[in-house]
Amino acid sequence: MKKIGLGTRPSEIKERNKNIDLDAPHQEDALDRRPAPRTSRPARTATALSPAKLFAIVLISVAVSIVITIGLMTGFTLSLEIEAVRFASAGKEFEVKNGSSFTINYSDGLHLMQVIPKGFYRIFPPQDIRVEIAGIVETVNHYHENLIPLLKPEEKLTYDVLISQSGQPLGKISFTLAMDAQAWIARADSLEDKKFQILCYKRARDLNPESEEAHIALGRLYESEQKYQQAIPEYEAVIRIKPDNVQALQSLVKLYKKTGKTAQVIDLYEKLAKIDSAKADDYNYQAGLIAENQGSDARALELYQNALASNKAHVDARQRVIKLYEKNKQWKKAIEHAQMLLELNPKNADLYLYISDIYAKQNNLPEALKAAEQAQKLRPSDAAVNLQLALLYEKSKNEDKAIEYYKKALTGSKKNAAAYNNLGLLLEKKGNLKEAIEYYETALKIDPKNFDVYRNLGDAYEKNGNIKKAIEIYEKLLSIDKNNLDALEALAILNYKAGAKEKSLEAYRGLSQLEPKKVLWHQKLAYLYEDLGKIDSARDEYKTILSLDPNNTEAKQKYVELAKRKIKTKAK
Repeated sequence: MKKIGLGTRPSEIKERNKNIDLDAPHQEDALDRRPAPRTSRPARTATALSPAKLFAIVLISVAVSIVITIGLMTGFTLSLEIEAVRFASAGKEFEVKNGSSFTINYSDGLHLMQVIPKGFYRIFPPQDIRVEIAGIVETVNHYHENLIPLLKPEEKLTYDVLISQSGQPLGKISFTLAMDAQAWIARADSLEDKKFQILCYKRARDLNPESEEAHIALGRLYESEQKYQQAIPEYEAVIRIKPDNVQALQSLVKLYKKTGKTAQVIDLYEKLAKIDSAKADDYNYQAGLIAENQGSDARALELYQNALASNKAHVDARQRVIKLYEKNKQWKKAIEHAQMLLELNPKNADLYLYISDIYAKQNNLPEALKAAEQAQKLRPSDAAVNLQLALLYEKSKNEDKAIEYYKKALTGSKKNAAAYNNLGLLLEKKGNLKEAIEYYETALKIDPKNFDVYRNLGDAYEKNGNIKKAIEIYEKLLSIDKNNLDALEALAILNYKAGAKEKSLEAYRGLSQLEPKKVLWHQKLAYLYEDLGKIDSARDEYKTILSLDPNNTEAKQKYVELAKRKIKTKAK
């Protein structure tokens, strides 16, 4: 039999067949010869093949010829066997023989392209061949797709590609993933499980100890789990590799603060200030805060000044500088920096108020008043500004102006107990006791535990002749502070004036218990005991006085006098 080429077309095969179609018309001369009519049934003749049937027979013959030819060339077999599998990686295709193994780079990808059977099945491959990576269901017959993301290199690196049909194994090919540091990083980035992420980043770091990316990724993971002592060495490794890595420096600052390594934080901030000039002012400011908290004012001042050198408009740094100068009583420098803030914000009433306060601390009342008046122009109804003016005018002995500004301050803020109290004192000084008492009472409503206001109110009632009310006020004070010496002394005096000598005696007893070595209280008690006819108690007090002050002439005389009186009383 003549071999037919694999590329031969059926139409070409038909063209080579020179047989005449049996159903085709006869030649013309033959058509003209007509047989004579017959009366008997004609004899049976052979049936002619149709053109379609003839073409089918020829086509089957050709196919059989092709199969036989290929079978002879490749080793004809009717059993299904696998010769190789075609894969693609890094944009190139390659074949791997059944039973072989190969190595593939993780980053190059791996695509299943085609299973190549042997013999007859190379031309007519069955449709039910199953290809999969052992243990990974998602890879079953996934042709032309990258299979690498479905693998788990953190668990194993070698895999088997299994080929089967209807559960019967047909072949196996093994491959191993080659993982470099960058591949491990890529794998870690694709995972969500932190445990496996850490494992992958560690392998990347071990393969390439100079990998900043691996160290930073590990540092972040440890940090997220609050494993600060493990995160710190990773970031420190980055700094050794690349000293100007801003990300690592910033992370170390945060971790050093959390772990109490504040001494190193200042150095890190200074490094950041040199590397990241756009944020140099804030880095120096933060370093200054740490130095200040450590009690190093000079170092803090230096760092704040560095912040201002980078950005003179850094308000927080300027304010800290002012506070440090103020703390060290360097008033002139404090005012200079406050004036610089005013240049940036000339309508800031608080700055004028602050400058006023600094001048007041220097006892420079004219300049203090001048600054406070500037603040008052900007905020005429501001309670704090008017209160500052009231205090300054009070210090300047201008009581009328002080009263005026206290009242303005209280218009803006009705909850300032100190202002009500101070206004009451000024009015009392001016002789207006009734109005003063009203302000004291208001102050007590705002601050019912203010001892100074109780004393001022009680004293005002006493001066105004209302002894009963004064006693009531001091008793309230004593109820909230049982050891208040002022209240006890006032009650001792006021009760005596009111004729309540026993209550006066009780108050003096309280004073002598609180201050047992104070002679005055024992003298007062002795006088009262004697006045009440309690001679023995009076003599005991004089005896106590002599134990405290043996040379007290009065006590000696009174002690002898009371002893004689007692003898005379017994003689009668």
